[in-house]
Amino acid sequence: MKVDEVLDRIEYLVHHARHVPFSSQVMVDEDEVMDLLDQLRFNLPEEIKQANWTVQEQQRLITEAHGEASRILSRANERAEQAVQEHEIQRRAKRDAEQLLASATARADQVIRESETYALEQLQQLEAHLSRTLGTVKRGVEVLQTSTAAAPAEEAEADASDTRSG
Repeated sequence: MKVDEVLDRIEYLVHHARHVPFSSQVMVDEDEVMDLLDQLRFNLPEEIKQANWTVQEQQRLITEAHGEASRILSRANERAEQAVQEHEIQRRAKRDAEQLLASATARADQVIRESETYALEQLQQLEAHLSRTLGTVKRGVEVLQTSTAAAPAEEAEADASDTRSG
């Protein structure tokens, strides 16, 4: 089951659980909730792997952009060196090289910005997803803690009632 599905199932269990009389607490099947929490523990590393992949992909794109910029700069320098033999050719070569360099720099900057934007969007989506996941898990833990703490008190109250009536 995916993390979202497990969280939906926990939420369903809490919303459809039997209410404890005279309280806002509910009773849930402990085994089922613990099984769902185990599934969350198993699936969350996959979400973290996805975040790591996003960061690695960003680094790859940035490295690729720098490589492309270096190749373009190298070609521009080669062209400039070949064109220095005559004055007019030299001026044109310099102008072309500067334009090519400006174009390469602008392209590299654009690729870097786009890859950083993409990585940021992916990480923000993952952060929101993990935040929702953590909120649901915390609510589930609170419900379980509340129902676990209330159960011994109710049993003691029931035992006291039985001894008074017996």
